[in-house]
Amino acid sequence: MSGTSQSTTGPRRRALSLVVFATLCAAVIAGGLVSSAMAGSAKVLGKTKNTPPPSCPNKSHPNRCQGVGRVTGFPLVADGQKRPFLVRKNGKLVAWAVDTSRVLKKNPDQQGFFETIFKGGKFDKHPSARIAVIKQNNKHRRKFKLLRQSPTVNLSGNLGRKSIFTLDKPLRIRKGQTVALTIPSWITNFAHANASSFARNNKWRASRSKKKCSPTSGDSAAIKRWAQNSKAQQKVGSSRNYGCDYSGGRLLYWAYYVPK
Repeated sequence: MSGTSQSTTGPRRRALSLVVFATLCAAVIAGGLVSSAMAGSAKVLGKTKNTPPPSCPNKSHPNRCQGVGRVTGFPLVADGQKRPFLVRKNGKLVAWAVDTSRVLKKNPDQQGFFETIFKGGKFDKHPSARIAVIKQNNKHRRKFKLLRQSPTVNLSGNLGRKSIFTLDKPLRIRKGQTVALTIPSWITNFAHANASSFARNNKWRASRSKKKCSPTSGDSAAIKRWAQNSKAQQKVGSSRNYGCDYSGGRLLYWAYYVPK
């Protein structure tokens, strides 16, 4: 894995997050990536006033657990804030973070379900993710080109906490580009609710075909077929139609960058 991981959890989460962020800046300086002045001016993409926890597992309704897999996506609206991952200043992406939950392994076996329907590729059944820099096509607004991406991280040991990953090699970002999350296999950093207010204030866009935004039915075989036909955008230089918009859900990730 490239970079360094720090995690936060428990009632002291907010205080620990500040410590983690200070550690992040120190690590960046130690690596000679940016100056101390630049580290102190690091900004966060995806930060909102209110941040919900991952919705899975749902102890009251364990069968309603939802995860995300085999896709690249980004929020259109998060906590009412539009395009929170749209880059508004040139700079360098120095770290990224995800907030994941630890799913049940029995009664029901939620982790086994995700491992079965989303398995495949290098990480097979293990949860994984990477950060991506994409650019919208000026003529075809739903088409995005993959410009750069971080190494993929195996998240098997990170479920149940917020983890921050510093980048050994920062990614260049430019105004007008978008920082998306790529999920080669699966991940449990998804918050969702059926309430109309949550649906109105949280929407995200996915790199799936417009005709394949959801399974044809609710049975496990149909869900597996749908999942296996969905693939994350991972070839740098490729262009992909992001044909699916979803309401009532939020991908819990963040990107730390240093403006130029």
